[in-house]
Amino acid sequence: MGENDAVERTRRDYDEVAELYNDLVRGPEDATDALSVAMINAFADIVRAGGSEGAVVDAGCGPGQWTDHLDRAGIRTYGVDLSPAMIAIARRYRPDLRYEVGSMFRLDAADESVAGVLAHFSLIHTPPDLLPRVLAEYARVMEPGGPLLVGFQITDTADADGWVPYDHKASPAYRWTPDALADRLGEHGFTELGRLRIVAQAPGKPPGGYLLTRRAVPSDG
Repeated sequence: MGENDAVERTRRDYDEVAELYNDLVRGPEDATDALSVAMINAFADIVRAGGSEGAVVDAGCGPGQWTDHLDRAGIRTYGVDLSPAMIAIARRYRPDLRYEVGSMFRLDAADESVAGVLAHFSLIHTPPDLLPRVLAEYARVMEPGGPLLVGFQITDTADADGWVPYDHKASPAYRWTPDALADRLGEHGFTELGRLRIVAQAPGKPPGGYLLTRRAVPSDG
C-alpha cells in the first residue's frame, strides 16, 4: 500500500469512529492508564530537563487527551492528526491549544525545531514498509537529544521482520516485537532509554508497550 492510500484509509476510518473513540479514551481509568501516565510523565521530565524552547509534537494526537495532559504538566505541546473529526473534538475540549490536521509523513515543522515527539499508539496503522519514512520525518524535525516516546501493540510471534498485521477495530494495524521496533528506531538515530510492557490488558486485547528513546546528538558518535 502506498503512502497516500494508507493516509486516506486511516483518515476515513477514524473520522467514522471519532466520537466513540473519544468516549473510550476519556472513560474511567484503570491500572494500565496509570502505567501510560508514568511513561508520558517520564517523557515530559526529559523534555523539561533539556531546557529546549521548542514545542513537543503529539503526532497522531486523536482527540487530544495527551496533548492536554502534557500542557497541564507545563510542556508546550501541539497536536497533529489525520482525522478532521478527531481534531474538531480536541479543539472542543481545549480551544486554547494548537491542533492541526496533518500527516506524520510531512510535519509542518522546521529541521531540528521540535523538543520531542509523542507517538502514542499512532504508528500502529503505518504499514511497516512505510515506517522508515515516518521515523525519518521525526528525526528531521527533532532537536538532537530530544525524546521520542512510541506506544505500540506488542506481539511475541512475528516473522523475521518482527511484525504481524491484526484487525484493529478502527483501521488495519500492525503489532511489533519490542526488539524489532527498537531496531527500526535505532536505524534512524534514536537511542533506547527504556521500555515498558503492559500485560494487564482487557481480555482479548494484545499487550501494549512503550519505547522511550532520544535522538542522537553528534557526540554520541
